Amino acid sequence: MDTTMELDDLKLAWKTLDARLQQQNALQLAELHERRIGRIRASLRPLMIGQIVQIFFGAGSVIVGVGMWKTFAAIVPMLLAGIVFHVYGVLTIIAAVVVLGRIVRIDHNLPVLELQQRLASLRKAYLISGMVIGLPWWLLWVLPPMAVASLHNAQTGESGLPLWIWLCIAGGTAGMLATWAFHRWLQRPGREALAKRMQDNAVGGSLRKAQAELDALKAYAEE
Repeated sequence: MDTTMELDDLKLAWKTLDARLQQQNALQLAELHERRIGRIRASLRPLMIGQIVQIFFGAGSVIVGVGMWKTFAAIVPMLLAGIVFHVYGVLTIIAAVVVLGRIVRIDHNLPVLELQQRLASLRKAYLISGMVIGLPWWLLWVLPPMAVASLHNAQTGESGLPLWIWLCIAGGTAGMLATWAFHRWLQRPGREALAKRMQDNAVGGSLRKAQAELDALKAYAEE
């Protein structure tokens, strides 16, 4: 009888200790989760600021574009340049808003798996945004000298654009197509490692730090 009671007491004590250890581990995981998510959000703050700056830049591009195609509607190159700047500004704003929306969705109440999915979604949105905003600059930089040349032609009565501008447009078009072709080449099977390195360099420090914090949280949760 005494032996049975001692065994029952021992089992009860063991269950109590196990429950306390599980409770302590849960509290430690919750505390670590809160701390890591705070670091993730802090690491994403520069990215958020960058997107806000991008919105202002996009708004400025829209204002410049509208001013160009409204004021110089009779000069075809100026009209086209204004429309391009207008459209580019709108796309820049949309891209920044999409990325900001992904950042806001990183919530401290989410489980690790859901956080991984949302961070991956943010990473993808940022990479696409970079392509949409960065790739056109192969040609956008030609627009200011083209506009100046068009105004000069309007004042002097000359027609046509200088040869060097056409050469710049051709070179920019070739560069844009080559960049896009290289991106498509990276997507082919067997180039996953190179593609990942290129993407890691493209996403910048903010997203890399956020991913490192999330990886550390996931490793602790799986222990």
